[in-house]
Amino acid sequence: MSQEMDVRVQQQRTLPCSIAVRAEIARMTAYAPGESLQAFSIRTGVPLKRIIKLNANESPYGPIPAALHAIRSHDWYNQYPDTRASLLKEAVSRYTCLDTDQIVLGHGSMEVINLLWHLFLSSGDALVCCPPTFSLYATITNLCGAQIRNVERTGNYEIDVKAIGAALTPETKFIVLCSPNNPTGNPIPESALLELLETGRLVILDEAYVEFSSRPTGYAALVARYDNLIILRTLSKWAGLAGLRVGYGLFPRWIVPYMQRAQQPFEVNVAGSLAAIATLTHLSEAQERVQRIVEERERLFHLLAGQPYLHPFPSEGNFILARLGDTRVRIEQVQHVMESYGILLRYFPRLDRMHDYIRVTVGLPEHTQRFADALALVRETVQV
Repeated sequence: MSQEMDVRVQQQRTLPCSIAVRAEIARMTAYAPGESLQAFSIRTGVPLKRIIKLNANESPYGPIPAALHAIRSHDWYNQYPDTRASLLKEAVSRYTCLDTDQIVLGHGSMEVINLLWHLFLSSGDALVCCPPTFSLYATITNLCGAQIRNVERTGNYEIDVKAIGAALTPETKFIVLCSPNNPTGNPIPESALLELLETGRLVILDEAYVEFSSRPTGYAALVARYDNLIILRTLSKWAGLAGLRVGYGLFPRWIVPYMQRAQQPFEVNVAGSLAAIATLTHLSEAQERVQRIVEERERLFHLLAGQPYLHPFPSEGNFILARLGDTRVRIEQVQHVMESYGILLRYFPRLDRMHDYIRVTVGLPEHTQRFADALALVRETVQV
């Protein structure tokens, strides 16, 4: 392009576009994931190697050696994945004791959630949700143009089954629950789940953290008995595969063909599939790491409970939620101290409309120790 033409192009007026996005997209708030290592390092100047990432409920151990070996030994990354993902579905089937025709894979459970919501929800439909919980449920509901009917939890963050029943309308298609719940860490009692299944609505149970709970097999066995129960799972948390994006759903058989029609080909990438199969094949090693996290969770809980300005909630996930219970301690002060130590946490200002909260992912023992040092500085700084 000549210099003269280049000048003329630059001087041309940009024509405005009058095409608008959908109204619900314009109104919605984007989902905000936990800050990454790289973004935190750029924002604070803390070197990557000094950062302790306790804000996204990731495993501090990463993939087991067998998973890494499977990825490194594969030579055909130039080829698309198996469209049926047969080997991975068989591995998930052995793990969950459900048939392969009840399993839908996805790039993390988030993709399964997105697909499932779009399969059933449109303008005029509604779902019942029990905040505080995983915010992606609301984000995708808004994306579908559907309505969210929030039913508040009790003072101990248990679900209120009677209130959920009272919130149901003819437009309600879903009841969505997370067990153990993120960010509160408490599981759904079986009696409550069975009562909600009797409503006839689709009950979607997100078991992203179930492997850390007192019932690590979850409620998968109930899927064979109830045509309205869907369970969502992921290998991001317990298996240390968050960066490879492997999730799945356990479905009544009648829903699976519709999911397959709506889903894009190649549900899971090759590397993620190989790592997931290796993890499910060498299960005892992965479960041993889960047990270490559960034991460290106990230590972390006692550490939090020992702070006069914090009230932690018992958790069956790989994280603990704690309420700031002293007005002299502000969440901004806590964040400032934590970041000076290179520690990333998740912060929830006014989570219950009155108090600020922090959520701490369970890390390695040395992570807990540095976190303890930071908590001591918070206490010293505000003199509580």
